Amino acid sequence: MIKIGTFLQIEENKIFYKCRVVHTKSNKLYIDYPINENTNRTELFSVGTLFRISFIEKSSVYSFRSEIIGKGKMKNIPTLILSFEPENLKKIQRREFVRIEALLDLSVKTKISSQSFTTVTHDISGGGLSFIADSDSSIMENEEVDLMLILPLDNKIEYLHIIGKTVRIHERKEENNLVSIKFEEINPHDQQLIVRFGFLKQLQARQKGLS
Repeated sequence: MIKIGTFLQIEENKIFYKCRVVHTKSNKLYIDYPINENTNRTELFSVGTLFRISFIEKSSVYSFRSEIIGKGKMKNIPTLILSFEPENLKKIQRREFVRIEALLDLSVKTKISSQSFTTVTHDISGGGLSFIADSDSSIMENEEVDLMLILPLDNKIEYLHIIGKTVRIHERKEENNLVSIKFEEINPHDQQLIVRFGFLKQLQARQKGLS
């Protein structure tokens, strides 16, 4: 089930690391050296270290317990060898419709009202987002919108092109309106990036004791 190239989220003593699967063999996973998500530095671990590992597959989150059982090299890449028992894999929860608050830069182009503007998101999930719009905006419900979302992830900036539809416009007193969008056309890979972004934010919140 776990494929080469899958990103893994590793937790050890309430500290989170990220890594990628570079090879699989029987009940073993070969990963590159984990990077601390706070310091962005590679960490060294000894054989016998225990981890809790999570990953995303088809918009669902899975977790399992693992142990470093060895070290090696794959095509000159230093690796850690982890134990992996498929029967111990647990599905946590579908994440694609779990929204998290996030201020992300967004470019919006409407089809009917012919508006183009930049704004920020209020929240986002794998299935949609909401963004802030001026109270005098002429954007309408059930209107198709062309979106360009700027997503910071894994120390890179991802530019995601999405076609959506407005499902509701929330008029707020003394504040700008909030426009809810449902994704209609999105590249599956881009959707996975959004799900991963939300997953990482939730783990960070849990680490800080905020959730």
